[in-house]
This record gives sequence, structure tokens and C-alpha cells, in this order.
Amino acid sequence: MGSNSVNVDGYCWYGHNRRNIHIRAKNGSGGVGLLVRNDFDQQFNIEIVDDNTDGIMWVQFKDKRCNSNMFYVCVVYLPPENSTRAVNVHEFMETLMTHIYTIPQGNLFYLCGDFNSRCSDFSDSIEGIDCLPERDIVDFQTNGYGNIFCDFLIDVNCCILNGRKTLTNDFTFVSTRGSSVVDYCILPYEMLDSFNSFSVTRATTIIQSLGEPGRYDLRKIVPDHSLLTWNMCLYFPIEDQVSKNKDKNQTVTKIIKYDTKSLPENWLIGDSIVTEINRVILQLEQSEASQQNIDKMYENFVSVLKTEMSKSYQVKKFELVMRLTTKLGNVKNRGGIPSLLCCGMMFVKRRKLE
Repeated sequence: MGSNSVNVDGYCWYGHNRRNIHIRAKNGSGGVGLLVRNDFDQQFNIEIVDDNTDGIMWVQFKDKRCNSNMFYVCVVYLPPENSTRAVNVHEFMETLMTHIYTIPQGNLFYLCGDFNSRCSDFSDSIEGIDCLPERDIVDFQTNGYGNIFCDFLIDVNCCILNGRKTLTNDFTFVSTRGSSVVDYCILPYEMLDSFNSFSVTRATTIIQSLGEPGRYDLRKIVPDHSLLTWNMCLYFPIEDQVSKNKDKNQTVTKIIKYDTKSLPENWLIGDSIVTEINRVILQLEQSEASQQNIDKMYENFVSVLKTEMSKSYQVKKFELVMRLTTKLGNVKNRGGIPSLLCCGMMFVKRRKLE
């Protein structure tokens, strides 16, 4: 509550406490926060850049040697749908989306926290367009937030790290009431290669690993949420190299994504589209059987479909920017407690145009 903070030796606390104490709360009413190891301050200027909404805090890490090099961490807590603290989930997701679209081009970011969303095997990408590794699923149940959460991920071109690049996968909430996956690490599709070694460790396992059996009453002091850990690599461009080779080493490809979930009822049954398809079929039937003609007819058919899709589907446009960069760091994140090592490469950034 208020300005209360968490004190851990060797770490600095960045917190966003709830502004109003709940009427039933005996002490504080919680919030979100991030513990950052003290030596991070030697390389980064660290500041909270957005804490205007309860349950959402964005922290910026800006390289002291080059201000254009930075990454962002967002800590999230979305109250359960039926709790006394429940919020408008659509407005909550829109708030996250708005800030994601303000992040400068090419800067890495991730979101982590308790989204209270059980999404089972719902897809977090558009199949056939976004090529992601299959997600290992341990929780096959859903709740009211599940679909909304996955739709949000598709809208912002982000994916779930849980179950991908995994060492161990498990439930993130474990209690006498049952087990579920509600805590996630979320990151952009194109930056998935920057993350690896994802692991979920139950709180009981951590306590038992301390090697003092019987010292703690596991029925009373064990948190019901598991510890999520992962490694993150930073890809920072060298400033001089970028300025000298901006045009030489950068290529831009424009792509269009169609929201296939908004399929109209009259899709491909209108008179004009049927006429166009029949025209392509007739051309194919009357052409010579050669690979060149087949390829040409295929291109014509795809062009007809794309034209119709642009009229009927919601469209999102992006730019894929390829540029040479140098890998400056490898960040190991343990539930918001990172440590920095040293280590270079290429990455792709998808920039939203509309």
C-alpha cells in the first residue's frame, strides 16, 4: 500500500502498489513489482515509465553507453474474473496494447505476471502465417479470460513462452483447490529466439531444496504460485556501425496479415468473385500444360483471393526490418530478478503500420 517496498539484499525494488486499500484488507492490498540486481545499475539507467493503471507497470532499461539501446519489462497482475477486484478485462488488455505500440522499433520487451487466464490449447498466433514452435500444454482447462487473452496476443503479435524453449513445464498455480496455468512470460513472435531455458518450479520444490526437512510447515507458508525462470539474450546494435551501414545492412519487407477469425458469411459466394474464379479456371483449361502456365495461373488465382480478402477481412500491415546487430548480453531472469553476463547476431523486427 502507498510507498511500501520490498527489501532484498543486493537488489533494488521497483514497485507499483495499489492506490486504494480494499475494504476487507487487514493490511495492504498488494500490487506489482520488479526486483533488479544492483549491478544492473552500472550498465543501465532504470526507470518506471508507466504505472498509471493498477496491475500494470512498465520498466525501461536504457544502456548508459548508447541511449538508443534499451529493453522493457512489464509486470502484470490481472485480478480473477469473479473477484471483488475484478476489472474490465477488455480495457485492461487495450491498456497493455496501447503501450506495446509505443515501444520504439527494434527494442526487445516482455510481459510477465499473473494474467488469471487459462487458455488451454487455444492458439496464440494465426496458423499458416505466424510460424511458431508448438507449445507444450499442461493445463487443458479454460476460463472466461482465456479467449480474450489469446486474441490480445494475436493482436499485438506476441506469444506465450510457457511450453516453448522449455527445460521443465508445470502448473504455475498449485493449491488444495486445484492446479492451473495462469502465470506467463509474453514476448514478441520475432524475438522468440532471444529467449530460452524456460522453467517452472513449484514452491514446495524450492523449499525442499533448502535441505532442512521439517523446519517449515508446508501447509502454511508455501506460496501457491510457482517460480518461472528463463534466459534472455540482448541484441544491441553498435551505434557507429548502424549509422555507417543504415541503408547497406538493412532491408525492409512489407507484409499483410488477415484476421481469418472474422470470416464474413458471404465469403467467396458473391457474383463478382465467382466470375473471377471461373475466369481463372477457364484460362487454366485453355492454356498449354506447362509449368510456366501453371505457375502463372496459380499467381492469378492467389491475386484474386488476396483482392477479395482485402475487401472482406480486417487487415493489419507490418514491415519486417532486417539489420545486422551485435549481441551484447545474456540476461538470466528469475521471476523478475535478472543477472547479466556478456556475449552477437541478427534479428528481425516486425513493425506495425496500421
